[in-house]
Amino acid sequence: MITFFRANTFFHFLSILVVLLLLRMAYLINGLPILDTELEWMLVGERLNSGHSLYSDTWTIIGPMSSYFYAFVHFLFGRSSFFYELVAFFLVYIQSLFFTLIINRNKAFIERNYLPGLMYAVMVTLSFDANKLSPVLLATTFLLFAINSLFKHLDKSDGGSEPVFEVGLFLGIGSMFLYTFPVFLIWAILSLLMFTSVKLNQILLLLLGYFLPVLVMVLFFYFNNAFEDFYIQWVLKGFGFEIFTGAKLYQTVIVYGLPLLVAILGMIKVFGNTRYTTFQNRKHQIMVLFGIFSGVCYFLADNADTYELICLAPFLAFFVTGWFIHIKGAWLPELLFMLFAGFICLMNYLGVSERFDKNYVHLSDARIEKTSDKSYIRDKFLLITGDRNDEYYLAKPGSAYLNWEASRYDLEHPDIYESLISIQQHFENEKPEYIIDNEQVFPAIFERVPELANQYVRVEGTRNFRLKLELKD
Repeated sequence: MITFFRANTFFHFLSILVVLLLLRMAYLINGLPILDTELEWMLVGERLNSGHSLYSDTWTIIGPMSSYFYAFVHFLFGRSSFFYELVAFFLVYIQSLFFTLIINRNKAFIERNYLPGLMYAVMVTLSFDANKLSPVLLATTFLLFAINSLFKHLDKSDGGSEPVFEVGLFLGIGSMFLYTFPVFLIWAILSLLMFTSVKLNQILLLLLGYFLPVLVMVLFFYFNNAFEDFYIQWVLKGFGFEIFTGAKLYQTVIVYGLPLLVAILGMIKVFGNTRYTTFQNRKHQIMVLFGIFSGVCYFLADNADTYELICLAPFLAFFVTGWFIHIKGAWLPELLFMLFAGFICLMNYLGVSERFDKNYVHLSDARIEKTSDKSYIRDKFLLITGDRNDEYYLAKPGSAYLNWEASRYDLEHPDIYESLISIQQHFENEKPEYIIDNEQVFPAIFERVPELANQYVRVEGTRNFRLKLELKD
């Protein structure tokens, strides 16, 4: 396999596609479990296609560009996890080819081949949740563009500033997909200061490129009368450090431990090779710094799911490629790669399979329950309070309060005048047929809004509420 991809022919475009299919063989029969966050991505796309505005009518912490991309996917395919995964599959394939182009065109290694694309395809498949169409995967596309522009600037001898502006522009666009993405702006600035002869006006141009898409997005929501909601739900979004439990970090170490070790060994081999030029060594150093900031991006994420580490894939693919390039011998690289690929397939199978104890099933707590004892909610419009939104799998969102993190301040504080007014306005616009009140916030809300209380009745034997039949008619 390694010998095959060290050649440089057109047919390797299809070979990477075949490798991606083989790595996903374990999922083709039984499919992938649906994650709680994934369901919210699909629900946001559904809401936007139903004519509801982002942030003002759909409260979510998903980035604006990610949300509108999900709306586009829903417009094409509807609410289908299979098609979301299919789009993610082809996006990974395109990223793999583009990563190959970046490495070869910028002469980052001593030889040109398709190993970077192969390794990138493998690194994005380390965990089964990486096959989901996550905001991190979408943002990583623009991260690759930024790496390419940074490498181009390093090679330019005329001191041109166009690549520097492009770096800022791509990072700015990526930040509209993923709220932790601005950390890579610091990476870009440090890379320019440490490894290039950058000028002050070029740094300012980088910042201009970064803030340009941000300004466009601010103006978009301002003229759509949704700037305040955009500011509260996205710009002021907090970091969820409390969810970084030891168990989840342990799972992440299990999945990424071996690839990270191989990448470190690759760094040792690459930096120990004397055949590289100064410009190539600087690119290697830029990628090391990139790996550090990818880790920072993960620890600033609002959950510890392993798909949040997809942005680490370019770093891993880069130095794992360097490791295999510099391994001597004909059969040793092939054997090591087969063992490496086998480990990844095993980790994916253990993560998906339900035959093992829950403690060994990766992301078991993040999976939704596709069945429910609440048969009455099927195809109904719901409002759910609490961190879990499993019931939406059988139903539809019937309120702006889609995400609990974004909604909890309003719903938990009906004694605050602004929150009470907001609740009343949203219920005037939409009345969900059922309220699944996991957090038991609606008794206090009904106490302060008698008109709303008169419109709902408690579902017998539960703590949930349903809209009165005469109001539904």
